Amino acid sequence: MTTVKYKGFNILARPYQLYDSKRWTVDLEIQRNGGRQPFSLDERYPTEIEADTRCSGLGRRIIDGQVPGWSVEHLRAYKRESVRQLIIAGIGIIGFGAFVLFRGASLPSLHDVLKVSDFMILPDGLQLVPPLVGGAAVVAGIALIVAGMRRRT
Repeated sequence: MTTVKYKGFNILARPYQLYDSKRWTVDLEIQRNGGRQPFSLDERYPTEIEADTRCSGLGRRIIDGQVPGWSVEHLRAYKRESVRQLIIAGIGIIGFGAFVLFRGASLPSLHDVLKVSDFMILPDGLQLVPPLVGGAAVVAGIALIVAGMRRRT
């Protein structure tokens, strides 16, 4: 068994020898982002090296969309843009959480707002945002970054 990396996919060639004819099969699996798709042909080869080479070449052609009826589009589910967005969101949420933890944050109390027509009275008092919110934001941001890094591979 050999594994070849190609355009972000892993092509796992796994030919096996048939007992009767002693010839080798063309069996492969294409993997990406935890997903996998097996493929095989009825072709037989006299050596393992020839079958292995055919598996790798066929895998590349399938990934390039050159084999009618065979596709790995469902394995392309996580594109680089979504990974980048997860990482950027994680960094932003960590920044917010760190700000709340170290500098504190407060919001006006909405219960004290009085509005009559276009005239509005806002409260003088502020409610503090609990530090627990900042800690939870830091943990959530770290989780998003870790998820983004795992999907990148």
